[in-house]
Amino acid sequence: MKTLEKAFEFEKLYNFRDIGGMTTSDGRKMKAGVLFRSEELSKLSNKDLETFDKLNIKAICDLRTPNEQKSKVSRIPTGKRIQLLNVSIHDKSREFTRLEFFKFLVSKSNTIDFEKIMKEMYEHMAFGCHKEIREILIFLSNQQNIPALIHCTGGKDRTGFVSAIIQLLVGVPYEAVINEYLVSNQLIAARMKKVETFIRWMSLFQVSPERLKPMLEVQRDYLEDVYRKIIEEYGNIETYLLVACNIPQSNLDKLKQLLIE
Repeated sequence: MKTLEKAFEFEKLYNFRDIGGMTTSDGRKMKAGVLFRSEELSKLSNKDLETFDKLNIKAICDLRTPNEQKSKVSRIPTGKRIQLLNVSIHDKSREFTRLEFFKFLVSKSNTIDFEKIMKEMYEHMAFGCHKEIREILIFLSNQQNIPALIHCTGGKDRTGFVSAIIQLLVGVPYEAVINEYLVSNQLIAARMKKVETFIRWMSLFQVSPERLKPMLEVQRDYLEDVYRKIIEEYGNIETYLLVACNIPQSNLDKLKQLLIE
């Protein structure tokens, strides 16, 4: 784990870490203490709020759906102004209520391919959320919104994808990005065990832990498949952000300036 991760230990916040501190391909460094990532913020204890306050976070990018935000309302420090950006990069056609999810699990428990669902989710994030990615990166290119925290519900997939795109943009080598992405599996194992139990209960125990595994962890293929498609079509991440996501070069330059030392 990184130094800052050890320095800022939370009681009730999983999968928190600094996404900076790594060396870029040209020998420079992605700044530490500028961009953080985590799971949702509804469970923060009073001590966690004090720890959070020490990070001097000025902005939060919440990648959850409106329903997720309502069901688990973020708890953040009061007394200081924190800019909030709510941008869902979720496939709206697959947004279930709890009752709908229960019916889905029970009716299709023998045929659900969870790995396929996850890969399709990443495909949607990479190629169906250009407008949302544009909004997020333009927001983060504003110096007034730095340091910032990016989070979703578990902090592994949506947050992992956006974090990886940013790291690749500033020049962090691909293998280093993948390795950092996979750190989530270490940090969310305990939390995902509870989620596994809940989902198995909802499926009336028709879905085995082995079949659920692809949904409860990050896998190299999830990120690698969409990364390869982006490179095949656009050549590099910066061109993808310029052309597909229509982000102005000036904003990408500002973001890199804020994140590289």
